[in-house]
Amino acid sequence: MFKTYFDNTQLLCLVFGLFALLFSIICHIQKRDRWALVGLALAAFGVFSFGALLDPFINLWDERFHALVAKSMTENPIKPMLYADPVIDIDYNRWDRYHIWLHKQPLFLWQIALCFKLFGIHEYVLRLPNVLMGMGLILIAYRCAKLLVNREVAFLTSILVLSSSYYISLISGRQILEHNDFSFTFYISASIWAWIEYQISGKKKWVYWIGIFAGGAILCKWLVGLLVYFGWGIYKLQAKQFHPKYYLDMIRALVITLLIALPWQIYGFWRFPEVAKMVYAHNLLHFSTALDGHRGDIWYHLDHIHRLYGRFATLLIVPSFMILYREIKHKKLFFPLVSMILVVYIFFSMAKTKMPSFTIVVSVIIFIAFATLFYRLLEELKNKLAKPKMFSAFLAVFLMVWVIWELNLEGLQKQHTTWKSDNHYTYRLSHNRELFKRLELPEQTVIFNVYGRHYVECMFYSPYTAYNHIPTEQQYQHLKKLKRPIAVLGPLPTEIPAYLQNDAEVIWLKEELQAIDID
Repeated sequence: MFKTYFDNTQLLCLVFGLFALLFSIICHIQKRDRWALVGLALAAFGVFSFGALLDPFINLWDERFHALVAKSMTENPIKPMLYADPVIDIDYNRWDRYHIWLHKQPLFLWQIALCFKLFGIHEYVLRLPNVLMGMGLILIAYRCAKLLVNREVAFLTSILVLSSSYYISLISGRQILEHNDFSFTFYISASIWAWIEYQISGKKKWVYWIGIFAGGAILCKWLVGLLVYFGWGIYKLQAKQFHPKYYLDMIRALVITLLIALPWQIYGFWRFPEVAKMVYAHNLLHFSTALDGHRGDIWYHLDHIHRLYGRFATLLIVPSFMILYREIKHKKLFFPLVSMILVVYIFFSMAKTKMPSFTIVVSVIIFIAFATLFYRLLEELKNKLAKPKMFSAFLAVFLMVWVIWELNLEGLQKQHTTWKSDNHYTYRLSHNRELFKRLELPEQTVIFNVYGRHYVECMFYSPYTAYNHIPTEQQYQHLKKLKRPIAVLGPLPTEIPAYLQNDAEVIWLKEELQAIDID
């Protein structure tokens, strides 16, 4: 019998999500599409909240940095800080210890900061924007697929989005670049949806939404946010629309995008010129240098398709797009959509820095292709059964089993709970969280010897400034002059300087940090 190590809150969210999904499936079968959409949104809220609750601590890469900077932005949203109180003189010249943190664009951090301001500092609140954007992605995927193919493919696409274990890993904060990449995916997907609406309906209001969403994408993760304009340009070339008059709407949208995205870039260079120069120089290196050990060959992203979309995705992706071409109602949209996928994969395959989430921004288009293939297979089965009630029952059971299977609950238990005694990651970060939250020290204490980059979690969970080294004598004297209390966290190094040993005011913390990353 399956034994669960999920806690009651996690299980409540999961069960709520699954019941909402069953309600949605029944409504879809009965062709009550509005209620089916309500059920899908509620299912997304439940399942994605389950994902957001999986880790009761902030994760290492890169969630802890995003959490701490967003915390600082609750006080000053236009001054993103990793070190809100850079009290000692060190080189704050690396992305993992900047005082002013411009390493990422600010929109996703503003979203987190707003949630912190409204609901308080908590791990679930940190991930709440992902939950809400996940609900939005479900509806965007549904609408895009319905416009391009039909309501059946739309529903299946939403099921694939809901059951994506990779989305869950981003929402939970466990996957590298988590909130940043999920926000980026949401805004790019929204811009593509608005573009599809515009091309099919011809309504000018969608031009403004294209510009707004593309601007939001840039404010999450820079220039790949312009992806929709690449597809739009391909559409114009394919239609042999070369006269400038055909590009007026594109220019209007692009102007809106720039009005949204440019002010922050200008502000950053004006207000924090030195940091901005370092950050933009570092970002440019992604294409020419494998930064922070994130390397791979030219086939890296193709080799990771199964990781993003399931074990059989690599085999099914070509036939899926072949079926999509046959089923798509607006053939002129097919190649522009495919071109967006191709340019993303080509660009990131050529870049030296490789991370698995870089290509997730085109996931909604790929999910639509997979859903179209599944739709054709299910239609063949439906025709063979020739019994509508039997097929409806089969479909409901199949979709429920599919979602539960794809969520891989046993794998999530193994990774996120203490089910396995060798899950040192969960044990140690849970221990450290409690250690940092229990700290009761004099105001303005500066904590030293917080190993690796765990000083980030220390500053998130406590009100104290933290560093990962023992202070030099000059730094020590500087703090004494400022009358700042000094604390040292264990485990202690083998040699402790005499100026610390001989100072009776130094606070020696008895509890020891359980380090995971030591740098």
